[in-house]
Amino acid sequence: TFDFKKFYQCENAFLPFNRNGVLFPEKINGKYAMLSRPSDNGHTPFGDIYISFSPDMKYWGEHRCVMKVTPFPESAWQCTKIGAGSVPFLTDEGWLLFYHGVINTCNGFRYSMGAAILDKDNPEKVLYRTRPYLLAPAATYELQGDVPNVVFPCAALQDGERVAVYYGAADTVVGMAFGYIKEIVEFTKNNSIL
Repeated sequence: TFDFKKFYQCENAFLPFNRNGVLFPEKINGKYAMLSRPSDNGHTPFGDIYISFSPDMKYWGEHRCVMKVTPFPESAWQCTKIGAGSVPFLTDEGWLLFYHGVINTCNGFRYSMGAAILDKDNPEKVLYRTRPYLLAPAATYELQGDVPNVVFPCAALQDGERVAVYYGAADTVVGMAFGYIKEIVEFTKNNSIL
């Protein structure tokens, strides 16, 4: 939309189905870039994050796997599937990405939030990725709701040295968590699985 009065349906960027599409806020090497998670029938057996590039935001290609799920013993909270959350933003270390990770437990899926730092000029290269989660379901509104046990990052807004991360909680309400960008970057670097 251009005026929030008229809306236009855009074509799907990818076929087959794809989830968790997140555009980078600026072109990279002259091309638009998008993170996503390929899927089958609109939901889940694939669990990895891919990057794709486009000269015009209409035709997409150069699809590359960026991040894979982790083996259970290495980082259990992200062993079933992962997906991009908020739009990445540039830091001194590279693109900071908040993403969700999922583990399938005896009580169903549990969604938590982690962070990764991608190379500034080549974002298909992951420099750091959190082994522990940054945020996991703990509050009642994260544990109980339409889909229990969910913390799902949706947006990250910078405010000077701070970042406000808006996240879906139990697929019922929206939560907001604040952090300091420098501390999150340092935590990600110091607790990286790479």
